[in-house]
Amino acid sequence: MLFICLGANDARLPSKSDSATLEQYKSNMRAIISLLRDPASEYYSPKTRILVITPPPVGELLVQSYIPSSVDNPIVFNNRTRLFAEMAKQVAREANVPSIDLYSEIENRVREEQATGKWSSTYDGYERYLIDGVHLNNGGNMLLYKLILTKFKAVWPEMLPKSLP
Repeated sequence: MLFICLGANDARLPSKSDSATLEQYKSNMRAIISLLRDPASEYYSPKTRILVITPPPVGELLVQSYIPSSVDNPIVFNNRTRLFAEMAKQVAREANVPSIDLYSEIENRVREEQATGKWSSTYDGYERYLIDGVHLNNGGNMLLYKLILTKFKAVWPEMLPKSLP
């Protein structure tokens, strides 16, 4: 089993050293999948299951609260990360690999909570899922765990814990 969950840092603004262009990100995702799927690869492993997970959205206010004022801002923006999430889904479709749209799952929950007033916060509700505006916290990890189980039930039921010896 291989989970490919890239993009949170790749989506940083191009001025940052660890950022990637959308084309580089796409190429890197394809290369990782190809390592296991291409019979010519020394890492060829046709039985390995691959699951692509999009990067989560960015809680911009939360990111700003973690950045010291001496650091040049901005670093990441949600609209740029959305493009990387869309690209991850596209690469997964092209490679016939299942995916989890973690970006949309969190974004939709945050928007629903904002619209219904279920959650009021200084950071627009993203702190329920993200520790620093970019990386998952306990709430985000629990959501991802549930999404993975749901995906397994749909795609690989034989891999569920109750099905294993």
